[in-house]
Amino acid sequence: MSGVHYQSGKELDRLCEVFPDFSRELRDKVVIDFGCGLGYQSVAFARAGARQVIGVDISEDGLRVARQRIRDQGLEEKIRFVARIPDDLKADVIVSQNSFEHFLEPAEILGELRRALAPGGHIFVTFAPPWYAPWGAHMTHFCKLPWVQLLFSERTIMEARSLFRADGAQTYHDSGLAQMSLAKFENVVAASGLRYAFKRYDCSRGLDWVQGTPLRELFVNRVSCTLMLS
Repeated sequence: MSGVHYQSGKELDRLCEVFPDFSRELRDKVVIDFGCGLGYQSVAFARAGARQVIGVDISEDGLRVARQRIRDQGLEEKIRFVARIPDDLKADVIVSQNSFEHFLEPAEILGELRRALAPGGHIFVTFAPPWYAPWGAHMTHFCKLPWVQLLFSERTIMEARSLFRADGAQTYHDSGLAQMSLAKFENVVAASGLRYAFKRYDCSRGLDWVQGTPLRELFVNRVSCTLMLS
């Protein structure tokens, strides 16, 4: 569930761009950074005013790097990194950035986030690209052809991928892709016991009008939403 957080000095830029008043939402709040990766974003949350930040990730190697980072920066009292959300934790803000398209059991994950959400809190989800978007197959490291996942069989794509990745993956799921379409995501949210407080879809090449047509699955390139308890 590792998110993509780079050491760019701009870890909050995307979140502040797509969510109104995101920085204000962090102030003096308990925040879960779900899919925290190497911890850059968790550090940014703390520096933006969060009272406590809990970074969650399944990669023990990543968590070791993240823990060393907060030791080096003197932030151990404000941030901690764990492999799973503690059962007794309730957070005011939960963030999942650039991870949801990789969750192979999305209903279970969203249920876990719901259980950890404090009354009145918000879950911020943003990910790209969903499955049917031009680059939804996440294969641009070897193929620049859009919609390759619709033009070729899974077997053909995975055979080509094996020339560039030596992880033995034979299916999309093996490679960590949940084939998260818009419809699949919306169905998971509808069944979760959560409701939308905010929703935004961004289309390829700024063609946002397409999201209101039957072609939306092919052109929506980023999904962003704020969820809260029903």
